[in-house]
Amino acid sequence: MMEEDKSSQQAAVTEANFNEIKEVASKNIGSMLRDLQDFEEAIKNEDVAAIYRIYKGKLHKELKETSNKNHEIDELLAKKLQDRFLETFPFMKHTKKLSPTMHYYTIDTYYRERPTIAIDASIPEIFVLPQVDQKWHEFQDEQSSQLGVIEQQMDELEAKKITAKTEIEKIDQKIQVIQEKKKTAEESKGLFNRSKADEEVDEFNQQLEALQTERKEWQPFLNKTDAIDQKKNQLMEQYQAIRLNRALVIKEMRLVDKHFGSLDKMNEQLQTFLQDFLDSKKGGGTHE
Repeated sequence: MMEEDKSSQQAAVTEANFNEIKEVASKNIGSMLRDLQDFEEAIKNEDVAAIYRIYKGKLHKELKETSNKNHEIDELLAKKLQDRFLETFPFMKHTKKLSPTMHYYTIDTYYRERPTIAIDASIPEIFVLPQVDQKWHEFQDEQSSQLGVIEQQMDELEAKKITAKTEIEKIDQKIQVIQEKKKTAEESKGLFNRSKADEEVDEFNQQLEALQTERKEWQPFLNKTDAIDQKKNQLMEQYQAIRLNRALVIKEMRLVDKHFGSLDKMNEQLQTFLQDFLDSKKGGGTHE
């Protein structure tokens, strides 16, 4: 009798657990179906804010993968964002598509133009390309002219080529004088002044070593002019590259000022645009 009661209790517990599982499963499936319906409705209405909210939020992973199998959602979001972006900033020029969601733009059209602004529709995010942003801030924060530094280096190389022979002759004269003093000190070394003479010789040796080091530094400017010319050519290439980059940055900064007012205002306007795009149905803002 006790065994029958125990079996009945276990059956009741199993039935209760099964009913609980069914209830949870039913709620989960119902929730997934509602999410799918909401997602379908958002896509049908091209409701960008809702698409981002559902797709990046609560939509089940398998539903995400199925609905975006061939980048359909990516392409839709990228097109909506790009259309609104180019409508808001008509001077922006699309230059490159890196992926279904990543696109590059230039600010207006100019000689030697390069991509400066990127849009990633999957996040979504708008930003200045890091390598360009670095150059812009280096240009703004530059305290001393890089060109001036290189010019000075080239002038120093040329000056050393011209004066190398004279400087080496001066050093050789100093070496000869010190060698004679050293010889005199060594020859005058006796029983009672040995310690002092040794100190003088050590001091002369140190002076000779310093002069020999200085002479070696001058020697290439006298005997290895090809290497010096090569160094000058490298500096000139660096100089021209910096000039070109500065000219490019100056042009880009002028375009930023022309269309936005300043770099800070540009960043502010881009982020305001993005927020308005996300907050508005169909990414339309006041243009709906």
